[in-house]
Amino acid sequence: MIRFAVFSVASAILFAAATLGAKSLSWIGSIPSYFNQTLFFVPFTTFVIFAYLYKVGKAEIFVQLYLLTMVVKFIAYGAYMFFVIVDDKPGAPGNVVFFMLLYAFFTALEIAFLFRKVSARDPQ
Repeated sequence: MIRFAVFSVASAILFAAATLGAKSLSWIGSIPSYFNQTLFFVPFTTFVIFAYLYKVGKAEIFVQLYLLTMVVKFIAYGAYMFFVIVDDKPGAPGNVVFFMLLYAFFTALEIAFLFRKVSARDPQ
């Protein structure tokens, strides 16, 4: 679990550096208005869900719990994005693109680390 935490923090720092670098090189017009909030919210919630799923001892309920956490994550992220879009309509495209990039990366990271854990379990 510590590896996932370290990799998540390092990835968030790299995302921040890449975004700030893209801004300084004029590849993007501006930093998303919810840059800091999104950069904290997505990795943090992904880590919380990962930590919960990582501790599940029973393989037979793992899939159900994973699907439940995905539903909760969709609802929470949907509410967050609704708030961001309503609060900053002109900056919504940049915020949504940044959020979706973070969401896709951190979900893939979570799946990769969970797959390693689940596939390493003894099938008996």
